[in-house]
Amino acid sequence: MILKKLLTLALLAVPLFFTARTADAADDDGFFLLTVPLSGPLEKLGQSALQGAELALKALGGGYRLEVADEAREPREDLALEQALVAMGYFTESRFTADAPRYLYAKRPVLLPFLTTGEAAGQGPATFFRLMPTYQEQGRFMAMEILRLKKRPQRLLIVVGAGEPLAALATTLEETLSAPPKGEKPSATLKPLDSKAQVLVADPARLQDPAGDEELGQFRPDLVILAIDLGEALRLAPVLADDKLAKTPMWGGAYLGFREVGAAFTSLGLNLNLCLPTVNLADENSRPVQEFNRRFVSAYQTHPTWVSALAYDSLSLAIKAVASGGPEAALTNLSGEHHSLATYDLAPGGGGTPPMEFMPIKTETLGYLP
Repeated sequence: MILKKLLTLALLAVPLFFTARTADAADDDGFFLLTVPLSGPLEKLGQSALQGAELALKALGGGYRLEVADEAREPREDLALEQALVAMGYFTESRFTADAPRYLYAKRPVLLPFLTTGEAAGQGPATFFRLMPTYQEQGRFMAMEILRLKKRPQRLLIVVGAGEPLAALATTLEETLSAPPKGEKPSATLKPLDSKAQVLVADPARLQDPAGDEELGQFRPDLVILAIDLGEALRLAPVLADDKLAKTPMWGGAYLGFREVGAAFTSLGLNLNLCLPTVNLADENSRPVQEFNRRFVSAYQTHPTWVSALAYDSLSLAIKAVASGGPEAALTNLSGEHHSLATYDLAPGGGGTPPMEFMPIKTETLGYLP
């Protein structure tokens, strides 16, 4: 599972550290710290995040500077984490856990745009703020989107891969479909999925079995939910391209939000939509998104990815918090009022409701995937 691998990779021991400055950074009013992998197997993700942060610094940074630490290597001894105005980043749980006590001791706020676990942010109730939705939140989001459809599916196939997080996503999805929370209106409730609707849960091996299963063989789903990791998705794609599933809408979460998956599904003509932890970067109706895309392409001659967008939002929020009079008060007290490309509810301890939105995966949108 790709995100599980991201959170458990071993760390190297060679130091690397550098500083990025704005063009007009004449005054040294402090620095923001970004910790992302800039070497090793996750280097591509880290570079994408760094580009998004650099763009935010150029647009909003004023006299501040950005210090960047390579998460794949041990930090320099003289890197004063305690002096950072706000820290951001972290793709691996192990590195964040190692740094967390220093932030807690210094009471420095940390934005976590890429970690999915609520437990991580929960280490410091007023210190760590999670921007990334958990697996359970992604499952709940997809369930609510199903219940809001004008034509709800009568046959739903949920493909669940290996690993507890994906199983938790599928469980939350099923539970929400049968007992949805209250709707947006105070007196309104969303009705559960029709009791006559068929919900079939299968593992990838069951779909890949050439002999098939009689129940599965006759099942023609209206919607397929893919709670599988990157490797499982690549192996399963040819099976999903079978005639009985080829045109069926398929939904997945950020755990499938990588270009390898998008390219495989697109090449087979599959109808894939991913709920990503930021705005739909292909949204032509959003002026902030289109301006972000334009400036990013101008600066880097490539599309921003959803990883770039999360890093851009993270540093934008940090800069605005400092400008408002102090990051701790701003990040802790202004719940639901943090705007960048999206609106974030930065409840203390990693709570809140991170924004999610579906993006259709087509040839034109592959560039938005890291």
